[in-house]
Amino acid sequence: MEISGKKVVVIGFGKSGQAATKLLLKKGAKVLVSETNPREKFDPSLISKFETQGVEFKFGGHEIEDFLKSDLVVVSPGVPREVYQECLKKDIPVLGELELAWQFLRNKEQVIAITGTNGKTTTTAMVSDLLKLSGYKVFTGGNYGIPLSELVYRETEVDKIVLEVSSFQLETIETFKPKVGILLNITPDHLERYESEKEYAYYKYRLFENQTSQDYSILPLNEPWFSHFQDLVKGKVCFFSEKEEKTAQVYLKDENQFVLRIGDKEEVYSFKGFKLLGLHNKLNYIVASLGARLMGASPSSVERLITEFKGFPHRIEYVTSLGGVIFINDSKATNVDATLQALKGLEGRFILIMGGRHKGASYSPLIPYIKQKVKALVLMGEARYVIAEELGQVVETYLVENLAQAVAIALKLAEPGDCVLLSPACSSFDQFKNYEERGEVFRDLVFKYAPLFLKGNEIDEVYH
Repeated sequence: MEISGKKVVVIGFGKSGQAATKLLLKKGAKVLVSETNPREKFDPSLISKFETQGVEFKFGGHEIEDFLKSDLVVVSPGVPREVYQECLKKDIPVLGELELAWQFLRNKEQVIAITGTNGKTTTTAMVSDLLKLSGYKVFTGGNYGIPLSELVYRETEVDKIVLEVSSFQLETIETFKPKVGILLNITPDHLERYESEKEYAYYKYRLFENQTSQDYSILPLNEPWFSHFQDLVKGKVCFFSEKEEKTAQVYLKDENQFVLRIGDKEEVYSFKGFKLLGLHNKLNYIVASLGARLMGASPSSVERLITEFKGFPHRIEYVTSLGGVIFINDSKATNVDATLQALKGLEGRFILIMGGRHKGASYSPLIPYIKQKVKALVLMGEARYVIAEELGQVVETYLVENLAQAVAIALKLAEPGDCVLLSPACSSFDQFKNYEERGEVFRDLVFKYAPLFLKGNEIDEVYH
């Protein structure tokens, strides 16, 4: 792609927009950055640095005239599609930051990309670590971490590229084609953006649409949307399964072992020493192992990482155990399926804290697991009434305004042998910057209040 001297509008000035702007400048483009947030939200020295290189900024909203005067529009992930729809009608090219970087990437044959509703970041990290343990120099980024444009801009030499890819990024690809593409799962999410679950699934399946028979497409066996979008899957199909199946390239033999098939060989691995909680994390690991092996990782790396991988904060994270009560932080569960996987994969009697900002999906899939495993529900935030409508009759339910009150109620209810599980099934944006902040606040509240509550004290401040 030749963009030297062309007028390019970059929509959004987050980390993806900043990386895209640097790359575009390096390639000789004339760049205008359009950002809805005010100028004051950004580092003045960063803006000044770009302005001295000729970048024009417009803060506080988008002006469609700027887009229509451009030769190319580059979109950051998550920008509402209506912002750039007029450009598409006028045949002005619209690319995402991922596609922009891809078109200038040299070693395209060394890319493995992971998408899915849940588990992307954990699986991406697992693949990356497996390849590093096998001796490769690895770039890890994309939707989580460093944008691909940053790698292309720096011209860093690497052996393998591991990318986490979101549905937002897949909306605006044209030629993006990973050597190995992994689809972990599809469950209802982002329904505030997409017209239907089918549209959301379509964008997930776009991961495979430019692959050829020389590439690999890894999917769950019996994935519900496969029959709808099978024509988009162009690579060699490799299935994974949570139970033994003849057609699966990797599967759980039982809760302690998995089998991986490479060519005509079967490799059997033990989960002894695996630190992550939940069945879904074992599934993430077997998928990561298959993807990494197809990219050249060694069997010994698969064996070694089983005991070495520690996981990420806020993803079924063990916080502490006090007075016989276990506390688990699963703040990253920002949709219903993530909470379902937590309940499905964990054993115990739970006081479940849910709530936040509603994302449009039904909470009813949780009912069987709530009946089986949940002692009480504590619902917080904007979504508490919506959740209560669907789940409030299933089990003893408490409604509170905020997380501090939710933890206080959970502590009042907790008895030795219980587990207080924060797994919200909602986004955090009603009361927090992000799920990380929500998880950190939960941790702080547990360590602050749990010792006092478990001694029988009341903490009045949490109710005000």
